[in-house]
Amino acid sequence: MKSIKTILLGLGISLVACQSAKKTDENKGDSVLNTTSVPAQTVNERFLVIAGRSIGEIALGEDMEQVGKKLGRPDAGDAAMGKAWGIWYSNDSTAKHRNEIAVYSSYRDTSMRVKDVKQIRITSNKFKTQDGLATGTTLEDTKLKFPGIEKLSSYLNEEKDTVTVYDAKKDGIGFEFLKGKSISLTVHPVNIPVNATYLTLHPEWKLIE
Repeated sequence: MKSIKTILLGLGISLVACQSAKKTDENKGDSVLNTTSVPAQTVNERFLVIAGRSIGEIALGEDMEQVGKKLGRPDAGDAAMGKAWGIWYSNDSTAKHRNEIAVYSSYRDTSMRVKDVKQIRITSNKFKTQDGLATGTTLEDTKLKFPGIEKLSSYLNEEKDTVTVYDAKKDGIGFEFLKGKSISLTVHPVNIPVNATYLTLHPEWKLIE
């Protein structure tokens, strides 16, 4: 409330001050409204990576028959002793750069009736974690998201380049790095190493350490 002394200085001045204050408050309100009305960015669920759980529409533990209905027949793969890798290439893949999703599966239990998903690996940077981590990220940036990441092994690929495998075992996500950048993300069950599989996805790679 205006003091009596201020009011006596003139109703005109008081009126102008009130109108100015009101306008300022309205502008502040508009500013707050505009700020809070901007929605936070979210990753499309079709491309969301959740460590220890899923990549896109494929989840760990999912029946492979359901995976087949979603992805169709695999473009490539390998199988032995009831375990298999199925690989699907995206439409924008080329001979030198294949964006792919690979699913590792094995029998769910000793009944040997149902095969389910044990690992999911992607190479496309369209897939991201909720905080934006995707392929193409440096090791340093990856460590900021997953501090528990550890080096597992290194390989020479078909082109004689060194590929290094890292794993955040407790989080359930592994990575392959080539020339300082990640080239794949692999989601697997928590506390089970990413390389704990009977089949090797790249049998042509040569282990160097």
